[in-house]
Amino acid sequence: MPELRSGLVFAAGYADKLRRTIFAQLREQVKKDKELAKQVALYVGRLNRALYTLLVEELKVDKFDVVRITISYELDEVNKAIVWKWDTLKVEIYKRIPPETYEEALKKFVARAPTLAVEVVKYNVSKIGETFDGDLIYSIKIDEKEVGVVEVLPVEDIVVLKKAAVIEPVTAIFEKAKIELKGRPIEDALVEQLSKIMEIARHVDTGEALQVINAIRGRLQIAPLEKPVEMEEAE
Repeated sequence: MPELRSGLVFAAGYADKLRRTIFAQLREQVKKDKELAKQVALYVGRLNRALYTLLVEELKVDKFDVVRITISYELDEVNKAIVWKWDTLKVEIYKRIPPETYEEALKKFVARAPTLAVEVVKYNVSKIGETFDGDLIYSIKIDEKEVGVVEVLPVEDIVVLKKAAVIEPVTAIFEKAKIELKGRPIEDALVEQLSKIMEIARHVDTGEALQVINAIRGRLQIAPLEKPVEMEEAE
């Protein structure tokens, strides 16, 4: 069943975006049938009229708020109609914060920004399993939020970091490092090394980092780590 998606768009522009998107999805059909093109415009107009009631009249969404709308549909080419699957409708709303509410915080941040930019990230790790060949796999977290994974191999008084990847606060891959334990637990040694990730990691996009994370998790048959909603790219 086809799905109409607005992607992230200002509330003021959702109607135009949905109209453009459905015509792009059905370009082959409407190119051959002008009457169908008129009907597609009619049905997407009805969809937008209904959404106006929800967004503007009921939820009081501001035109500068950001929305993302998704709905499935069926195209009936015989009757030249679109059947909207209303039970699949999903609406996400991201409220605009007026500048006057954060101007003071921004001024204070600017003063601290140079220090924050070089400050080490406070990661912590927790063991999630061991592979059949002796590799240890740890979850990487910020506070309680899981943001990555690391795979290591203990060898006497060192631990070989084979590969790690994180998706927050940067997206990066970190690999091939030998870490001396010096009598410390493996977890403490890993945390110290991971704190240097900004300087020595390879910075990549979110998709590549997630691919590495989920490949490592797959060694333990653990469910993949999914991309957070806030990181999803607008379509």
